[in-house]
Order: sequence, then C-alpha cells, then structure tokens
Amino acid sequence: MAYGIVMAVVAILTQAPDGRVQFEKTRPAAADPGTASPSVLKEARRLLNNGRYAEAEEALAAVESSAGKEPGKLTPTLRSSMAILRAESQSSQGEYGKAIETLKAAESADPANPHLPARLAEIAITRGDWDAADAAIARARKIDTDDLAARWAEARLLDLRGETEKAVAACKWFVERYNLRQAEIARDAEALLIVGQASERYYRASARGEELAESLNDVINQVYDAALRADPDCWRAPWLEGRLFLSGYNERAAARELARAQEINPLSPEILVTLGQNDLQGYKLAAGRSKAERALEVNPHYAPAYILLADLNISDERFVDAHDAARKAVAENPRDIEALARLAATARLLVDPIGATAAELAATAINPRPAAFYAALGERLADRRKYHSAERAFLLAAAADPLRADAPIGLGMLYMQVGREAEARTLFDAAFAADPFNVRADNMMKVLRHMSAYTPIESKHYTVVVDPTQDELLGRYMSKYLESIYATLTSRFGYVPPERTKIEIMKDHQWFSGRTIGLPFVPTVGACTGRVVALASPKATRQPFNWARVLTHEVTHVITLQQTEFNIPHWYTEALAVESEGYPRPQEWNKMLLERVPTRKLLNLDNINLGFIRPKEPEDRSMAYCQAQLYARYMLKRFGEDALIKMLMAYRRGLTTDRAIAACFGVEKADFEKEYLAYLDEVLQTIRTRVNEEKPLKFSDLERRLKAKPEDPDLNAQMAYEFFARRSYKEARPFADKALKLKPHQPLASYVKARLLQVIGDDAAALAVLEPSLDPKRPNERVIDLLAELKLKDGDLAEAERLYEMARKDDPYHSKWIAGLARVHLRQKQTAKFLDDLAMLAANDADDIKVRSVLAEKHLALGHFDQAAKWARECLYIDVYGPTTHVVLADALVGGKKYAEAIEEYQTAIELKIRKPNDVRVKLARAQLEKGDRAAAKETVEGILREDAEHPEAKTLREEIEKEKSPK
Repeated sequence: MAYGIVMAVVAILTQAPDGRVQFEKTRPAAADPGTASPSVLKEARRLLNNGRYAEAEEALAAVESSAGKEPGKLTPTLRSSMAILRAESQSSQGEYGKAIETLKAAESADPANPHLPARLAEIAITRGDWDAADAAIARARKIDTDDLAARWAEARLLDLRGETEKAVAACKWFVERYNLRQAEIARDAEALLIVGQASERYYRASARGEELAESLNDVINQVYDAALRADPDCWRAPWLEGRLFLSGYNERAAARELARAQEINPLSPEILVTLGQNDLQGYKLAAGRSKAERALEVNPHYAPAYILLADLNISDERFVDAHDAARKAVAENPRDIEALARLAATARLLVDPIGATAAELAATAINPRPAAFYAALGERLADRRKYHSAERAFLLAAAADPLRADAPIGLGMLYMQVGREAEARTLFDAAFAADPFNVRADNMMKVLRHMSAYTPIESKHYTVVVDPTQDELLGRYMSKYLESIYATLTSRFGYVPPERTKIEIMKDHQWFSGRTIGLPFVPTVGACTGRVVALASPKATRQPFNWARVLTHEVTHVITLQQTEFNIPHWYTEALAVESEGYPRPQEWNKMLLERVPTRKLLNLDNINLGFIRPKEPEDRSMAYCQAQLYARYMLKRFGEDALIKMLMAYRRGLTTDRAIAACFGVEKADFEKEYLAYLDEVLQTIRTRVNEEKPLKFSDLERRLKAKPEDPDLNAQMAYEFFARRSYKEARPFADKALKLKPHQPLASYVKARLLQVIGDDAAALAVLEPSLDPKRPNERVIDLLAELKLKDGDLAEAERLYEMARKDDPYHSKWIAGLARVHLRQKQTAKFLDDLAMLAANDADDIKVRSVLAEKHLALGHFDQAAKWARECLYIDVYGPTTHVVLADALVGGKKYAEAIEEYQTAIELKIRKPNDVRVKLARAQLEKGDRAAAKETVEGILREDAEHPEAKTLREEIEKEKSPK
C-alpha cells in the first residue's frame, strides 16, 4: 500500500500469461539526485511545488537576471526550463493565456525542445482546444517520438474522443517503456507520474480481480511513491494516490494521502478539489464547498472546482446554483464531459428536458461513447432519486465502456435502492473485479451475502425481509401493522403504490448502514429510498424505539415520493411524514418557536431543505422538521382540506415550489411566505411554554459579573444556585441569604434556601421560605415544582394538585407537570384522571414503554378491553419480545371476544418462554374452547397435565371440556 514500504523496480519487461504487460519487482536502483531541469532551478521548482507561486516566479526572474550577466550561461535549455516552470505557475493560477504565450515564445527560441509543445498540448486539453493539442503533440513527437508528456497527451485525447482501444494501447506503451528504461525514468518524478497514470488506465482496462489489485498496488508503491522519493516536493504523487483511493470510496486512505500532498502544497487547486470530493462522499457539504471556493481563489478558471460546486449544490437540492456552476465549468472547457454531465443533470432536475438533451447531444458529438458523461449523469440523478433517468444513464455508460467499474457500481446501488437485489449482486461482483479497491462495492457484496440468509414475510401490500434467526417475530408484527395503516395512508394522499413495498429489517445498525449507503455509518435508524424502507433492528439498538412510528414516517415517504415521481422537495415529504405520525408537537419545538418566531430567526422555502441536509446550528434540523409540519398545517388552514393533495399533484407535474404555489393557490411565493409568518404568530399565541429566563452563564463569567455588581440580588441568587448544584452547600447559603436580603422572596434564592433547609430535614421551614416566593401569575418553575413536591409529601393532595395545575396552565405539555398530576391523581384514587395523565405522557414520548404498560394493565383491570388492547399493542411497537405484554394483549382480546387473535398472542407468549407457561396455556385452552375448537383446547390441557398432573386450573378446565357434549 502507499503507506507501506516503498519498492523500486528495474528495467525488465515481462508478460502475464494472458499477454498483459506487468511490472516485475527486483532490488532497488540508486536514486539520482538530479532532475530534468538544470540544477539552478531547483529552488524555483521547490517553491512552485509548495504553492508559493509569486516567490517561484521571483526566483525564476533572479536566475534569469543572474545568468544573463554571464555570457553563454543563459542557454536555450535553461530558457526553456524556465519557461516551462513559469508557465506551470501561470496555469496553476488560471492564467492560461499567459502560460500559452510563455511557452510559444520559448518554442520559437528553442524549436528542437519537445517538452515545450508537449506542455502546450496539456494546457490545450485543459481548455478544450483539441485542434491546438493535436498540433502541439505532432510538433513534439516530430522532435522526439518517445517524449512521455506528448505521448500521454495523445493517449488522453484518444480516451476523450472515445477511441478506447487505441487509448489503452497507447497506455500499454508506457508500461513497456518503464520496464525497458526504469533506471532512467526512476530519477524523473514528472516521468514517473505520467507512467503511473498511464499504467493505472492500462491495468483497469486489461486486468481483473486480484491481478488488478496487485497491479494497482504496484502503481502506488513502485511508481507514485518512487516519484516522491525522486523529488520530496512532488505533491502530485500522494495526490494521485489519494485520488485512486477516493475513486473506490476508501475515504480514510484517500484522506491520509491527500493530507500528505497538502503538507507539500497547501494551495494546489487539484488537492483542494479532491479533498472536497472526499467531503462530498462523506456528506460534509459545507467543508466541501469551502474547499471548492478556496481552489477557485487560487485558480478562478479551474473547471473541476465548478464541477464540485455543482455536485455539492445538487446534494444540497440547490439546483439553480448547481446549474450555474455547471455552466461555468462548461464555459472553462466546452469539451469537458464531466462538466456537460452536470449541465445535463441540473437541467433534468430543473425539469428542462430540452436543456438536458442539448447537453447530452453535445457530449456525444465530442465522444460517441461518452461513458464518463453517462456515469457522472447517473450518479447525480440517482443522488436525487431520479431512478428511471439514472438507470438509463448507467446502462449507457456500461454499454459505452464495459470495463468501467463506476457504472455497474452506480447501477448496483440504484438497484439496491429500488429493491432489485438479485440484479445488484451480479453488478457488484463484476464491479469489484473491475475495481478491487472499491470499498462501496466490497461492502455491498458483503451486505448481499449477509442478506442471502434473510427470509421474506409477504402480505398483500408489503414484503418484510428479516433475519429469521433474530427478527422473524418482529417481521410478523411489522407486517400486520403495515397492513393496518395502509388504507389510512393511501386514502389520505390519494395514491396507491403499484407494487409491494419492501421493508428490510437489518440485523444491526452496521448492516443497516452498509445496506443504505454501502459505507460504515448512517446517523439514523430508518431510511427510505422511495421504493425500499430499511430499518436497523430494534433488538440490536442501545435504546428501544417505537418502530411503528418510524415505519409510518418512512412509508409516507414511499407514497409521496412515488406519487410525485420523486419530484417532491425534501421539506414537503418530511412535513407529510411528520404529520402522519399523529403525535403532538414536541415541547422542544415549542420552545424553539418561542425563541425564534419573535426574532424571525426562521427558515423559509428557499433554505428549509438545508436545515435537513446541512444545518448551520444543531437546532436547525429540528427546526426544519417543525417548520415543515407547520407549513403543511398553514396550507390546510389557509387554502382548505385539499391543499396538501394539490401541492403533491403539482410536484408530480414537475413544478418547482414557486410555480406550484402559484398554480395551486393563485398567490405568489412572497405572499405565501408573508402569511405563513402571520400564521406562526398565531401559533405562538397558543403556546404558553415559558423560555427559561435564567440565561446560562459560565461560572467564571458569573464570578466576574458578581464582582462588578456585588449588590445585584439576581446574580447572588445565580451564584447560590451554582454552588448548590455543585453540592457546595456551605458556600451556597451566604449568597442565597444575601440575595433574599437585597430582594425578599427572590424566586431562585428562595428555591436554593428551601433546598438547603430540605437537606437538613426541615421541610416546614422550606415551605415557609417557598410559599411567599410563588407568583401565581408567573410561577418560577423551580419554586412551584419544589412547593408541589413538598405539599405532596406532606399529604396535602388538593394543594399539590392546584400547584401542578397552575404550572401546567403556563406549560400545558410539560411532562413534569403531567407526571406530578398523575402522582396526585393516583393517590387520590381518581382513576379516570390518572389514566388521562398517563395517556398524555405516552403521547409526549413515543418510545416510553413503561407508561404504556401501566395503561394497558390498568385498562385491563377496569374491563376497558379495547383501550387495554390499544396500549398493549403500543408496547409491542417498542418491544415485541416482551412475553408479558403478549399475555396482557391476549387477555384484552379475550375480553373483547376476539378469540382467534387472543390465541395467537398466548402462543407467542409461550414461544417467548414466559414464566409459568402452564398458566398461560390454561388461558390459551380457554380461548380455544370459547372459539369453539374443543379438540385444540383438550390437546392443550392434556399437554399441561402431562407436565404438571396436579395443575388445578388445568384439571378444572379438563372437567369442563369433558362435560361439553359438542363444540360451542
């Protein structure tokens, strides 16, 4: 590997058994300290390689001035070498015109130097001027037919024109040349870089599997690292290694090599853009954008930087900005296939089929087999779930160049996203043979091998795929739940998916991440591609979660994405998914609204998608979900019950949000946004949650402020609280006392003083301090909480209830106050109120299984069988493996005379090895008997008595069965 021991090679030409040329390893050759340029230019070249362009040009000027003073020293060779370095500096900064002028002037003065026209060819290719490149190559090769730079430019042009076979043959020449003249080439870093790139292209076309892996390792270890040894300032060597790793999604290895390159040249646009591409793969969009912008600061005409910006903007769903970046890339190089691919992709995403077709025609006019164009187009369209268009692009890329790995990998990933795993497996096998360094292909092959043991659970509308050794039971219950919500969701949105939706329950989070993106980590437990929903098994997660809520959310995405042919924007599908969950707005969202709405620190339709994709602040993602849901509710309120469906249909027609608003509601976006803000103001009036008025302060800041204002009662109270929180009770007391002296009944000081009294067991004194500090119109949260707790402890239930109700009026959804009321109502034996309190607590936390369990048991005891079954099922939505819950559900179903369902639940509880299984079997037998299945009931009872002949309930039930003359 690149980070291992560098191996050198000698000039020996060998053939693989299939005739493929390959390197052969022998003992290292001695390095020549010389370079291709005269030694007097060594410092200028070092500065240039370090990205210090101005200093490099100053050094060149100094050399020219010094040499000019000595007759005969400023030789044509020196002049030409200086011109090449100066042109490289100019090109690196985007001054291509100057670089061309510099090289042409030098070529006129030194017409026998092949390196000058070879460099002109390189710049011409960069600018898309292929005629000029052809002419320059011809001039260089007329002087020296074996000039490496000229031949490499020629090979690149063959590839760019779609003459793949000729290009591969041209690259093979470099491997042969290296093997014949290794000792000579090994001293020239620039020559080694050319040989490395040509060899990489040749091996990718001619080798597969382990042979290809070995050959690419040779390129890294024997060529690129040898270039760095020949010239320690050769930043392109680790850069090319990093780029090779990045092409295979090996982000860690790529980052390591790119960091080595950047240590040498921190300003290289090539390195910055490749680092940005690494960020794009890791979805670090802001970091990638920063690197693209830095690259353009160095070279404002660097087309790959604009291509990177286009990719980042596509991932950000900023399609207009992406289109603008793509146009700039094409303007820099009209024959850049990669740039044209982004132009086509952004036109397609902006629903501009004419523009997309024009870009494609331009690409095929340049190259009749533009595999790179179609592969990049497919990648970008697949990123935005344009599956049909992306599939076409990948298939065309594979047809144009069957040896490429990126097309089958991209198509395989697409097939995984739409649930066509069998086809994906074949593609990944072929792709890994074509690119054994590709981490994503390797990971997906591992995922598919892992999933080969999974089994499907089929229902009318869903296929739930599970690991049968772990999640078979979970899959059955998920299948039932999905069918139970199918009619509700499809009728709500007016759309029925044409095929079964596949739900894949991955064994753990690592397999879920691999299944979702082919890489190690995704920061969520559920994901939807529009065709397939993948979940990490709840059994393997650290914290249990309500999988039914997650499934409702993700299946809503399935419906709305398919319904709009994947044109729905991120914010709107999330709005509908959150609304479909059916839970109240979280308290944290209310607090954010109270903080942000008055100051208008809000997202809008222009940037809300970024809140999901690239939040600027930690709260922005939650705010995006909150505001998206409120956009949906605002549309319902202002435009009527069919407003949401109208927007869905508009997106299905391919309209942008601006055009959809105008078409659906007859208003402009500005008016829509203005009235939305007014709606948020209305929502705010319904939220009485009080934002914490005690602004957090660092202890050092508090000390400084208190020193400046020692008589400030609020600062003294805060200091008292800080010491109390640290359990420094002795230090807390004097600050609390001083605050109360300065401001009697100061709430926070009163709270601290009361807690200090509570510590020593003087609850009565604590009450005496607290009660005068309570402001009924605006109660302090800490004061009223402690006061209610003390009243509850003292047995004054009526006063505790009054206090909790007072707190709840100001903060109606706060679980703290609801839980306090629940404790009071439990002790007061007000069962109905107690159950209502528990139901509110459950609504506030979809993942709380304990409160749901209590609700199920309490309702069962009261004979509320429907409610008991409801809450027992909600427990199973969090933990389907709890046998007791299955028994509670079965008991509730028996109470509701739903014997068939009850039988299944009792049997499940027994399968889960519930304690005292025979007691449950008795219940099972009774349910079977009530259902009318006397034979099954008798068999169950006999089974119990074979294990426990004296089981009293089983004996009694057997007698009952024997008395039955016939089944009921």
